Amino acid sequence: MTNDIKPQKRKFLKILFAIEKIAQILRVSRKSNKRGRPRKFGLFQIIACLVYKVKNSITSFRELEYKINEDREFRRAIGIEKSPDHSYFAKYAAMIEEKYLADIKEILVSAINPDTSICVVDSTPLRSSKNDRHAATGVCAVLGFYNGYKLHLLVTGKDEIIPLAWEFSCANEHDSQKIELLYRAWIYGAKILIADAGYDSEKWFKVAQELEIKFVAGVNKRNMKNKDNVRSELRAENMKYLETEEGKKVYRKRTMIERFFSKLKGEYKLENMRLRGFRTYKRHVEWILITYLFEEFIRKLEKRKFTLAYVWNQFC
Repeated sequence: MTNDIKPQKRKFLKILFAIEKIAQILRVSRKSNKRGRPRKFGLFQIIACLVYKVKNSITSFRELEYKINEDREFRRAIGIEKSPDHSYFAKYAAMIEEKYLADIKEILVSAINPDTSICVVDSTPLRSSKNDRHAATGVCAVLGFYNGYKLHLLVTGKDEIIPLAWEFSCANEHDSQKIELLYRAWIYGAKILIADAGYDSEKWFKVAQELEIKFVAGVNKRNMKNKDNVRSELRAENMKYLETEEGKKVYRKRTMIERFFSKLKGEYKLENMRLRGFRTYKRHVEWILITYLFEEFIRKLEKRKFTLAYVWNQFC
């Protein structure tokens, strides 16, 4: 199969090997008792096509069908003569996302085995088409008011950035409502969780205390009238901690997730204003994160150093 791929596509070939390995694990863990005619395309082939969609910045299944039919080398690499129909993609992509996506993410995170002692949580705005009836109006410091969605993300924050959990929502949902990400950080064994001022609420500090997690959040000045007279003792302790040298050093690690969002938007086209619909945008976001995990899995196997530089700025 290596001889069928041009040198510039060798990197994607490595991703295909990783996808095939994950697909084999999924087939073994979920043996089906169904009888009848086998499916025309296997799990590996459909996942490979969906990752191909991300790597080539393809926005629709019709375009994906066309591009695959034009790419003879890719078809030979995954063992198909003709691309699945766009309606077939829609049907089985939904099935994979419902049954397998969470497992794919967990298998990849487990294989990468990152240091989860320090985690970071944050959100990023994602603008959509102004004709998107599912989108909502939100506000952020950079864009002001915008129409679209939000990606709420929990990542590792020590030596490398690995997505551990995420939630996709409309733009009008506040960051502090996504308390589920705090529990996810606890499941992954986080000792310190860093967040910006949007998460500076008493509820987050109380839950973090119960879970024995050191929660470090930026100071939300809207939640207090006087800096020296804060009602919540936990928030007051956090403010004092941020003024120490240790607190400043820990909180600076939060900038890593901002750089990660920049990479996702610049290299993977995370924000796409051509997309419409909650489900369509969510699918776009989730497969980008899965593709990133596949690439980090390969990096770990090759024992390469982690970097947030764009791929065209990496000199191997």
